[in-house]
Amino acid sequence: MSKRHRAAALLVTASCMTLLVVSCDDDRFPHQYPKTDVNVSLEQVLHDHWIIIPKNAQDVLYSANSELEGYPLLLEFKAACSEMRVFSKQNKLTRLPWEKASTTTVAASAQELGWTHRAGDYGFKRDPGATSKRVSVLVSPKGSVCHVWLDSWS
Repeated sequence: MSKRHRAAALLVTASCMTLLVVSCDDDRFPHQYPKTDVNVSLEQVLHDHWIIIPKNAQDVLYSANSELEGYPLLLEFKAACSEMRVFSKQNKLTRLPWEKASTTTVAASAQELGWTHRAGDYGFKRDPGATSKRVSVLVSPKGSVCHVWLDSWS
């Protein structure tokens, strides 16, 4: 992993995952990762980062804090693998060869969350051409269900 990718991975991981706090259930947003400091709803963060997730997405979890520089998002969900083509088109994503996908910031974040590489895993990216948000996606198919990790930042 290059120094640039490592630094970006550390920034995203640090800003999204190390904001661990003990929170009251009343203060939690639906779908936020447990014990993370989230100050924006899933609907708002998806809007702000120009992300559309499949309607049938399950096990949705996210971490986002609009007060941090770059307003990072870490998102995880499961959906039918047949939805990935539509998902990539809706989000203006470009498929990456595994060699590049494995060095993305989202791969580092997914590893922190317990992901281990399996044959068939692949990735996507969106450069900030159409928007000001960079997006990295890691997809891990298991049968007809794909486990998806996404990170986005400016």
